[in-house]
Amino acid sequence: MSFIARIIAAVVVAAVVGFGLMTYDKKTGAEWVVSPEEIAANNGSVETRPGTVAVLPIRSETADVLPFKWAAAGIIAGLLAFTALRRRSA
Repeated sequence: MSFIARIIAAVVVAAVVGFGLMTYDKKTGAEWVVSPEEIAANNGSVETRPGTVAVLPIRSETADVLPFKWAAAGIIAGLLAFTALRRRSA
């Protein structure tokens, strides 16, 4: 496979993995401990622990790291695809 084709394939794989992981995290609510939707569904308050009630959304402690996780997963997948598509010497 030519060098340009390997680069294009690696970029496509990296984008698919990065955006796929981002979509998965957004769907599962990895950014929130208590999401705004949970508060709205429970009439304005959610019991987070016994005796503790949340009336405002609470972000996860790891929410700021999520974009780096998505980028790292995409870059690693792209590098793996790039090296896997090289020509093998006989």
